[in-house]
Amino acid sequence: MPVGQSESTERVPSVFAVLSSEENAPLDSAPSGRPYLALATGSLAFVLGTVNVTVSNVAFPEIVRSFPGVSNSMTGWIIAGYSLAFATTMLAGGRLADRYGRLTIFRIGLLGLLVGALGAGLAPSPLILVLARALQGMFGALTVPSSLALVLPQFPQSKQASVIGLWAAAGMVASGISPGFAALVLELSSWRWVYLVLVPIIGLGLLGAKLFLSETTERSTDKPLDLLGVLMGSGTVFLLVLATLQGRSWGWLSIYTLGCFGFAATLLPLFIFRSSRHSEPLFDPALFRIRSFTVSNIAVTFAMVGAFTSWFLWPLFLTEVWQYSKAQVGLAFTPSPVLSAFVAVFGGRWADRHGFRGIMALAAVVATVGFFWLYLFMGEEPDFLFAFFPASLMFGFGMGILASQLNSAALRDIPPEATATANGIHQSLRYAIGGMGAATAITILNGSHSVARYDVMWCLLGVLMLLVAPLMLFAYPKHSTLGNN
Repeated sequence: MPVGQSESTERVPSVFAVLSSEENAPLDSAPSGRPYLALATGSLAFVLGTVNVTVSNVAFPEIVRSFPGVSNSMTGWIIAGYSLAFATTMLAGGRLADRYGRLTIFRIGLLGLLVGALGAGLAPSPLILVLARALQGMFGALTVPSSLALVLPQFPQSKQASVIGLWAAAGMVASGISPGFAALVLELSSWRWVYLVLVPIIGLGLLGAKLFLSETTERSTDKPLDLLGVLMGSGTVFLLVLATLQGRSWGWLSIYTLGCFGFAATLLPLFIFRSSRHSEPLFDPALFRIRSFTVSNIAVTFAMVGAFTSWFLWPLFLTEVWQYSKAQVGLAFTPSPVLSAFVAVFGGRWADRHGFRGIMALAAVVATVGFFWLYLFMGEEPDFLFAFFPASLMFGFGMGILASQLNSAALRDIPPEATATANGIHQSLRYAIGGMGAATAITILNGSHSVARYDVMWCLLGVLMLLVAPLMLFAYPKHSTLGNN
C-alpha cells in the first residue's frame, strides 16, 4: 500500500519505532543476543555491493593490458557496466524486498554477487568480464536496500541512528579503501584476484544470513506489481546514467547523448504520474511528502558528488601528477576512510541524543574546507604531509558523518513497511549522482592532468558540499512528527 494511502489517520510510525509487540516483531525470531552479528552481516553485504563501484578503477590499466587489441569502447564498459547496472536496479531491489521478502531478496543478491565475482575473476574475454560486472551490479543492488531493513528491527529506538550510521559508514569506508585494496592485490598478484578474493567474503555473508538474519516483512503479493512502472523507473535511471557515462565518448551534443537525456526527461514525469495512480507502484511519490526524506535526498546529491568524484580524482592526481606507485596510493588513501569509520560511530551517537541538523552542517563545512585546502595547496610538487594529508582528514571527518547520517536522516520518518523501498530510492540516487560526478570530472580533465583542471574540480566540489550545511541546518525538520496527525 502506498504511503499516502494509509488506512489510519495517525502519523505513520517512524522506522525507529521499537518493534516490541507480536504484530511488529520480526516474522521469524532471530537468535537472541545477536543483533550486532546481524549488523555485521548486513554491513558486509553493503560493503560487497559498494566496493565494486570503485575497486576496478586502480586495476583498470592492468585489465586493459591483459586483453591486447580490445577496443576502448569495450574496456570502458568494464567500469561503466557495474555502475550502470547497480544504479538502475537499486529502485527495483528495494521494492522487491518489501514485496517478496527482504531475506529472500538478500540471499538471491548474495548468490548473484558470488557468481558475478567468479565470472569476472575467471573471464576469458573482455565481453565475459563486462557481462560478469553487470551481473555483479544487478545483484549487488538487490542486497543493499534489504540489508538495512533486515537489521533495524533487532535494535531499540535509542540506538537506531547509530546502527544506520555504522551500516552506511561501512559502505563509505569500503568505497574509500577499495582503491588501496586493489593496489595491494595488484602488487601481489594479477587483477583477477581483485574479484576472486571477494568469493570467500560473499560466502561469509551467506553464512551470516542463515545464522543471524530473520525475515522482517510479510510477503505482499495480493495485488499485481506495476511491471510497466518497473520498466519506466529503471529505464529512466538507466538512460540518465548511460548518457552521463558515455557522453564524453559519444559527444555531449551527439544524437545518442541528447536522445538518452531526452527520453529520460520524458519518462520521468510519466513514471511519477503512473506511480501516483497505481496501487502497487515501484516508487511511491508520497514518500517525498515526508520532509525529512526529501531534504536528505537533496543533500545527498550535493554530498555524494564530492565523495565519489574525490575517490576517482585522488588516485589519478597521485599517480599522474605526483607519480605515486600503486602501493603509495593505497597508503595515502588509508587515513581518510579510517577516520570516517571512527567519526561515523560518534556521529550516530550524537544524532541519537541531539538530532541530525547541527552535526551534519558542521560535517559539511569541514569537508568543504578540505576541498578548498586542495585548491590552495595541492600543486605540481609532491607535498603529502601539508597538501594532501590534512585535506584527506578533513574530507574523511566530514564524509564519515555525512555518508552515514544522511542515510539515517532520510529514513527517520519512513514507515517500517517501506524501509527497503525508501532505502533503495536513497541509494539509487546516491550512486547515480556519484557516477555522474565522476563523468563530469572526466569531461573537465579531458585527458589532461594539469593542476589547473584539478583545481576547477576542487572548487566545484567544495561549493556543492557547502550547500549541504544550510540545507540541513535550516530545511531539515528539527523534530520527528511521530504521533502527530
